[in-house]
Amino acid sequence: HADKLNAKNSLRRAHKLKCTPKWLTKEQLDEIQWYYTTAKELQWLSDPTDPLEVDHIIPLQGENVSGLHVPWNLQILPMSLNRIKGNKP
Repeated sequence: HADKLNAKNSLRRAHKLKCTPKWLTKEQLDEIQWYYTTAKELQWLSDPTDPLEVDHIIPLQGENVSGLHVPWNLQILPMSLNRIKGNKP
């Protein structure tokens, strides 16, 4: 089912791009990148079966509200906690 997974991931990436405001400064875009870099660098501290992920506090595709892909809407969580949270803030 790799084709279905690839299609789903492509749609998510496209949606994330639409949720990234054009008015973000370079510093704010760098801060977004910092979250992803930090999550990867801290992985060695995490349980190998529960990798770290960058989570949107307010989901990009929420039921009642959609968040933005901005630094103040990001946090680093273990995958297990992120999955429990689901699409809820």
